[in-house]
Amino acid sequence: MVYSMTGFGRAERRSGQAHFFVEMRSVNHRFNEISIRLPRELNVLEDSVRKAVQEKVKRGRVDILIVMKAENPSVTLEVNWKLARQYQEVARRMSEMLNRPDEITVQQIMALPDVVRVGEEQIDPNKYRAPLMEAVEEAISLLVSMRKKEGQALREDILRRIGFMQQLVTAIEQLAPQVIDGYRERIRARIEEYIQEQVQIDEMRLLNEVALFAERADISEELTRLKSHFLQFFQIVEEPDSIGRKLDFLVQECHREINTMGAKANHLDISQKVVMLKAELEKVKEQVQNIE
Repeated sequence: MVYSMTGFGRAERRSGQAHFFVEMRSVNHRFNEISIRLPRELNVLEDSVRKAVQEKVKRGRVDILIVMKAENPSVTLEVNWKLARQYQEVARRMSEMLNRPDEITVQQIMALPDVVRVGEEQIDPNKYRAPLMEAVEEAISLLVSMRKKEGQALREDILRRIGFMQQLVTAIEQLAPQVIDGYRERIRARIEEYIQEQVQIDEMRLLNEVALFAERADISEELTRLKSHFLQFFQIVEEPDSIGRKLDFLVQECHREINTMGAKANHLDISQKVVMLKAELEKVKEQVQNIE
């Protein structure tokens, strides 16, 4: 099965006065890398979120943002009584030292730094585990669904290009015998032009020369391996597991065979088709790099 490494999923859940938003984005990456941002109060749930994603996403970088909004959160006023008394005592002593009757009021003490602090009720993360993980699972499902849809488009494009490359290889197979025949005719013509029928051509030496050239220019093995690689493309895309690395390896093998074939082939039409093969393979490589 072909899955793209690019996708997006978003979900939300309510639980009592808490409202959870989960957003996931995935992009290409050589490995499976997961980055999670969530409220500090829910840090203990990070491992559960990570494991849930890893079960469904085998490759790619996934960025996860979790936001929790609490409606009418319970708040408390915390008073630092020790500090308040110190402020009051300092104010009294300053009044005496400066011989001023001014007294500091309670409201003034409350306004002084760190005397009164507004605190929120401590959140029990386990209380919100279930709704949060429901939102996470829904976001994962949407993410995977998009990756699957884009993967199907990648599959169709890759197989279409592989099919075209198979046609090019068939055409090259048909042209390959012409390479030897053409070389034989060219070398015979050059010899005849040089000796101008003054000496009889040594057919045995001519055949030996042609045989040596045929051995150097033989691309039958490259064509056979290339056709085998193409068939493997069609087989691998049907496998249920992560296939991106396998396809990437196949692309490298195809590239090696095509380069060797281009170096050996001494024929204009074959060289042109080798260039077309390279161009198509480069497009296949770009698409394969997007596959999980």
